[in-house]
Amino acid sequence: MECVVCGRQSGYNRAVVDTTADRELGGLCVRCELRKLGELADQLGSDDQSCAYCTRDGLWALPKYLPSTYREDGRTVSYVDYEVGADTLRVCDEHLSALGVADLPVTDDRPIAATGDRE
Repeated sequence: MECVVCGRQSGYNRAVVDTTADRELGGLCVRCELRKLGELADQLGSDDQSCAYCTRDGLWALPKYLPSTYREDGRTVSYVDYEVGADTLRVCDEHLSALGVADLPVTDDRPIAATGDRE
């Protein structure tokens, strides 16, 4: 997955999700998150699904990838996934553009899942 800001392949930290189409559009790497959102990104967000920076609709969710594990056939399997919930960081189209996102390539046209593996 590529970062939608810098285009680098690795180091993703958050997904960028179009909540109106339930589509994952790419990732946001740690470097761009810190540079553009700052260290307070985890404290931003609200439970009313509005933009973290203004009162417009937060159409773009930026859920953080979280590590998980499960047991299978006597071994521990680890993976990362995200969940778009009521308290997920969201931004409007204007503030998404302010992050430096010009074009959003569609990287996965399947509907997002609340939890679980992506195959």
